[in-house]
Amino acid sequence: MSKSRSDEQSVNRITDASPTQKSRYAVVGSAVSRIGAAIDSKALVRTLTALFPLIVLALVSGQTKWLLVSLVTVSTAIAVDRSHLAPLGVISHGITIGAGFLVLMASLAYPPLFVVATALMAMGSILVTARGSELRSLGRYTFIPVLYLACESAEGVRQSALIHRGFELLAFVLTAFLPVLLISSINHYRERRPEVSYLAHYAKWSKRSERGDRVPYVEAMIAIALAVGLAAALVEWRHIERGQWMIWSAASVVTGSAASARVKFRNRIAGAIVGVPAGIFVGLLVPHDYFVRDLVILAALLTLVCIRPYVMAFGTRCACAAMAFVVAGQSWTFASERLINVAAGSATGLLITLAVHVIARRIECSRKPVSF
Repeated sequence: MSKSRSDEQSVNRITDASPTQKSRYAVVGSAVSRIGAAIDSKALVRTLTALFPLIVLALVSGQTKWLLVSLVTVSTAIAVDRSHLAPLGVISHGITIGAGFLVLMASLAYPPLFVVATALMAMGSILVTARGSELRSLGRYTFIPVLYLACESAEGVRQSALIHRGFELLAFVLTAFLPVLLISSINHYRERRPEVSYLAHYAKWSKRSERGDRVPYVEAMIAIALAVGLAAALVEWRHIERGQWMIWSAASVVTGSAASARVKFRNRIAGAIVGVPAGIFVGLLVPHDYFVRDLVILAALLTLVCIRPYVMAFGTRCACAAMAFVVAGQSWTFASERLINVAAGSATGLLITLAVHVIARRIECSRKPVSF
């Protein structure tokens, strides 16, 4: 009864407001509705459910490793949602991430090997689309956790201890995808048709027989190998801190066509230009402690799944990354590295994509028969 009276009073206040106040209400209401439309609440709930065990383990044990490997949980959840993996596919995805993580950790001891290994993994992330466009997310969200986990885990570790560090974290990496496997198995069980046996049902790699249209991949595969290889070489040559931002930015811009690469480049630059300064500003205002930093890191992971517009999602992610550095007590100049690395990596990816596209078109034209 009291709630209905309160709602009635609110309506009356809006009705009786002046034109200026009504316009303000309209602006606020429009902003709220746009934010609501931009957030995927269902994906947010699913991801938080999968992350809950890792958050509890981090709080109980006090080990930040659980938050580090939570990227695996989010990446596997995205692969299940967008590439429609069945439980067997989830297991394969988790094991692939673990194996790739070990390989990249070992290669970090030898810069040329790291450049080659990173370029090959980037090529693999495109090669899976040969089986269908639906697997694009599977490739991307296998390469992302492998690259980020390896680079972040290797910070401050001696070259001789990199392999040991990799095996030390492997158990955490392989545990991180188990909550997603459990949720996927429960949903897969509910989807079984009575006429299909349990063995046949759980022997599936994907929930769908069709994986989308097969897309041309050779040009994109060459472009991403060159872009990632060049970015990784630059990172190793100049000893760039947090070089994974530059490497992934180079890979991210390679989208399969020159037109979409230009759009992706503009979106990433716009997101970084707005997000990084905003993150630095907010970081200076909030308390500087590890709890706030962990919350910011969690928020950054959630932007991968719960914000639909790419520019908004990437801008928020950049803001969270910059904010995490400031909250951790580091200078805002370190936070600004995010903007520099994103811009340099994105420019590398765009230039390589355009160059490969031009060369491919010329080769294609030279092969066409000349008619008289």
